[in-house]
Amino acid sequence: MGIYNALFIGASGLSSFGEAVRVIGDNISNVNTLGFKSQNVNFSDVLSQTVGVTRSNIANQVGNGVRIGAITRDQQQGSLQNTTSPTDMAINGNGLFAMRDPAGSGLTYTRAGAFILDKNFNLIDGQGNVVQGFKVDNVTGKAVGNVGDIAFGNLAAQAKATSKVTVGVTLDSNATVLPTGTTFDPANPSTFHYKAQANIFDSLGQTHAVSLQYTKVGQDSAGNIVWDWHASVDGAELKGGAAGTPTEIGNPAPSTIAAGPPPVVTPGPQSLVFGPSGELVKENSPPLAINWANATPSTVAMNFGNAAGQGTLYPVASADAQGITGTGLDSTVQMAGSFATRQVTRDGFAAGFLSKLETDSSGKIFGVFTNGQRRALYQVALAQFPNDAVLSHNGSNLLKETIASGSPVLGLPGSGGMGTISPFALEQSNVDLAAEFVKLIVVQRGYQANSKTILTTDQMLASLMQVKR
Repeated sequence: MGIYNALFIGASGLSSFGEAVRVIGDNISNVNTLGFKSQNVNFSDVLSQTVGVTRSNIANQVGNGVRIGAITRDQQQGSLQNTTSPTDMAINGNGLFAMRDPAGSGLTYTRAGAFILDKNFNLIDGQGNVVQGFKVDNVTGKAVGNVGDIAFGNLAAQAKATSKVTVGVTLDSNATVLPTGTTFDPANPSTFHYKAQANIFDSLGQTHAVSLQYTKVGQDSAGNIVWDWHASVDGAELKGGAAGTPTEIGNPAPSTIAAGPPPVVTPGPQSLVFGPSGELVKENSPPLAINWANATPSTVAMNFGNAAGQGTLYPVASADAQGITGTGLDSTVQMAGSFATRQVTRDGFAAGFLSKLETDSSGKIFGVFTNGQRRALYQVALAQFPNDAVLSHNGSNLLKETIASGSPVLGLPGSGGMGTISPFALEQSNVDLAAEFVKLIVVQRGYQANSKTILTTDQMLASLMQVKR
């Protein structure tokens, strides 16, 4: 009976080493599979049979062969390869991408981050599974709500009306004061000295050209130079306005001049006062109320710089319209020389549509719109299992939860032990070809040795059969 058992022992070796070859072959065939984790075969012996007990109660046992004890996954991270696709992502550390099968409600998981957009602008993998993530709040920039599909359909950047304009110009200190009694007329260049332009947006995203005119008025009681500023637009852009007629907006009351000699100027509601070094020492710039013809009325705060504020040059408190004082030389100044517009900045923007996507290391996906706006839209969700080495492999780089793996925890990249995201990158297979070929040689020799066991046993049986002729 024992000699026959040798055949079965050899057969167990052939079976086990044959399965080991399958595992190694699977590793080698997936050397270029994204996010693939190689497997290792662990052998274990089969329950031994007791063939006798000695006088000292020591049992004599003979093994019954070998079997595969476990096939384990090597969870070591694969190398990262750079790509040019903005929707390619690699996980640098722990975690798995969560995916939803559109045909069902269950989630699957993967390390392969080769994602694309479908016709409905859903972020999917090659099999149509939708990537899961959290929506990002526009104001706080933080993830909110529950995990759901990452979808970019019907996204647009709504227009935002301009609410603030900052103007930096250099006014010529050599400009001569206009004749007494000159009344400002935006259509008559002889009633003001210089003009700049600021393009602003209304609530519909329409661009409007606002002309800013500057008029030198004279000196105040402290000897500082006073300039009035005015704002105007084409009348067709205002309710009740006439097309082609420049129409003043804001508070048009000019500075007042007391009889001299010399004449003393009392700065008006829209005026700029400059000290002896050309610095802005007082800024009078109330917000402009603009009643657009085809959009919601706007209120635009004008900022000509941070005035030097209360001091020996201009002993008046709250000398800056925004209440922010400085050197008085950061924006609008008065210097000898030609007039120049150095900067005009404004907030607000026109309507726009999604142009491209960008991803950062926290997994936030930003939308870049045609109007130049960039904002966070989603943050990718990562899943972590108590034992991700025993997840069920369903093909197509997808893994599924098992009883042994435990339930997943869904969270944000970079928090709670989760890895970070490497944008424009894909994780490669962690298969080491050199190690696999060495294991293949060892398994091959083990298979040959077990076949020799069967051959030798067969020869022994043949010899036994020849005892009786």
